[in-house]
Order: sequence, then structure tokens, then C-alpha cells
Amino acid sequence: MATIQLAAEKREKLGGSSAEVLRRQGRVPGVIYGHGEPAIPFHVKELALRPLIYTQETHTISLTIDGKSTSCILREVQFNPVTDRVRHIDLVALHAGEKIKVDVPVVISGTAIGVRDGGIIDTVIHKLQVECLPDDIPEHIDVDIKDLKIGHSIHVKDLAEHPTYTIMGEPSAVIVACVPPKQAADDTAAAPAITEPEQIQAKGKKEEEA
Repeated sequence: MATIQLAAEKREKLGGSSAEVLRRQGRVPGVIYGHGEPAIPFHVKELALRPLIYTQETHTISLTIDGKSTSCILREVQFNPVTDRVRHIDLVALHAGEKIKVDVPVVISGTAIGVRDGGIIDTVIHKLQVECLPDDIPEHIDVDIKDLKIGHSIHVKDLAEHPTYTIMGEPSAVIVACVPPKQAADDTAAAPAITEPEQIQAKGKKEEEA
């Protein structure tokens, strides 16, 4: 699994107003948590987060603050609801020999039998939580759909067990399904509209009768 280098600066001033100042400067506030360690607030360049956030792969992070590097993973990202820009990130420090729970992207592979028969693929779950050691974090979880037929689905319990990580999702949860194509609307249900010429003709007839 690839590691992304992330250079950060420790936040000396905390609070909403100082965070907004950082955002206007193209920086993103964040915090890194560690097991039994105090949380450390920091800020990083917004552009430096793109390969970490906008990807279908899981990465470990080498976060450097004041010359000290810490291995960690991304725990949470907060986005601005209007601009969709990153507002805040949470990181979790990794420790050798200590298992961690992490969300891993689901990657769909193969062409389903149902698609060749006219079905449509509906991906319900895009990430799955796994528990594993830091060195065993998978980049993604591959879900092969080549045998998926119309009306069938693949659940968490259908995935093969892996020797280095455990999937924590609900076993009965649907990951991906092949659904029938949407039926066209019944044309006979629509009432016929009155055309403009008919309205004019009816109006003229009433005037003659008057």
C-alpha cells in the first residue's frame, strides 16, 4: 500500500475564527489522535490533500510536524456543504502490532451476466470497514460481479474471508445488485390535450349561436 507524505504545521491558535483565517489562506485545519496520546491540532495545504481524498485507494500517511514524522491514516473528512471544499480532517496514528478499524473503498470488477441481459448495476456500498494490523490495510476490496444475474445481489457475507483482515460490515448488507431496467410509462394513462384550433372553433360556434 502506498504512503503519502504530508507536511503540516502545528496550530498555535485554536477556535473557529482562526480556522476560517487558515481556510482563506488555502490551508485545512486538522487533528491527529493517538492511542493514549494527546491530540495534536495542525494545518496543511488544501492542495496536498487531493491525492489522499479524491482516490479509490486506501493510503497510509506519513505526517510530518516540526520535523517529527508519524504514520497515520485518514479517519474523517468534513466538507463545506455549499462549495464542497475540505473544511477539516481527522487522522489516527498507527502503532505496530495494534489492530485498527479503517474504511476501505469497494472496487467493482467484471461485467455482470445481468447487464448483458439488459439489467442495471446498482452499487449500494462504496466503502467497507475492516479490522487489521497497520501493515495489512488493503488498498481496496475487489468485488467480482461477472456471475451476477438480474434480480440477484452480492452481500457482505458473500465475500471470501481474507487471512490478513476482517470485514466488520453487517453480513446481510447488500454491496451491489443487478436490477431490472426501468419500464416505460404507460402512454394510455395520459389524457389527450385539447388543441388550440379546437378551442378557437368552439369559441366561434358559441358566438354564432349568440
